[in-house]
Amino acid sequence: MLKPHRFFYFYLLIISLKCCIIIQYDCEVCVLAQKKGKNKFGITPSMIFLNLLLVLIICTVCFFTYNIINGEDNTSSDPPFTAVTSAPPETSAPATTAGSTEKPDSNSSVATSDNEPTLDFDKDYFSSSLFIGDSISTGLSLYGFLDQQNVFAQQGLAPSTALDADIDGVTLSDKIASFKPKKIFVMLGTNSVGYADNETLAGNMKELVEKISALTKAKIYVVSIPPVTQEAEKSDENALTLKAITDYNTKLKSAISGTSATFIDLNSILSDKDGYFNADYAEMDGIHFMGKTYEVMLSYLQKHSS
Repeated sequence: MLKPHRFFYFYLLIISLKCCIIIQYDCEVCVLAQKKGKNKFGITPSMIFLNLLLVLIICTVCFFTYNIINGEDNTSSDPPFTAVTSAPPETSAPATTAGSTEKPDSNSSVATSDNEPTLDFDKDYFSSSLFIGDSISTGLSLYGFLDQQNVFAQQGLAPSTALDADIDGVTLSDKIASFKPKKIFVMLGTNSVGYADNETLAGNMKELVEKISALTKAKIYVVSIPPVTQEAEKSDENALTLKAITDYNTKLKSAISGTSATFIDLNSILSDKDGYFNADYAEMDGIHFMGKTYEVMLSYLQKHSS
């Protein structure tokens, strides 16, 4: 269905065509009348042409005036895109009373702000940190949020292969020995969940943490793997499901509870109300991170490792 101004354009086009036809016809009539001596009023083709040209000029002015008033630029009607300005659906603000509205209860186990995504990380905070992960973690340096020296990540890396992996001629033990990190963040398992037993995967992660602990005095943080979108779950290209990811993260938290590592639940901050990967943070494949997601990730990790 045409918009009102489309009808107006179409109408002007018809008027213009009619004018052209009238010009040609009247000119021919005037010429014949002059030849026969019947043009009593002295009307010449030039006069007809000038009058019709005036009509065309008026139509043109109307056209541009209407176009300016009812321009086709609809960008002003679209609200600006905001990705992380609202709290997750399952989080509600604590009730407050008069005189106590400035700060939430600092003694509560989980403050409301802990569940709100933010973009306030400090890159210098992670200058002495090392991130161990798969292709998701490679984005930390590829997007420029961290320096390459802070990231030991590779596509397909898994808990059982991380320690012996060789990335650009450097093994994890070599990296730890040379870089001497103060904090180590490990996020692994996405490539294996759905293909291997989650109990075994969680056990592999525990073993990796223990081996890393033997190499360094750095504080180790084990990060839950992120969710996937519903579309990615339905895809035949991977075996990841919401149920399998939730089960692995639960077993992972339990497995490392007896180690020196601390578990950080990143999954919850990236999930929508149904537990799937929030569309604002997911890449097109429904598994990897958009650039801004790394900002949310780093801000959350900084908050929970300070």
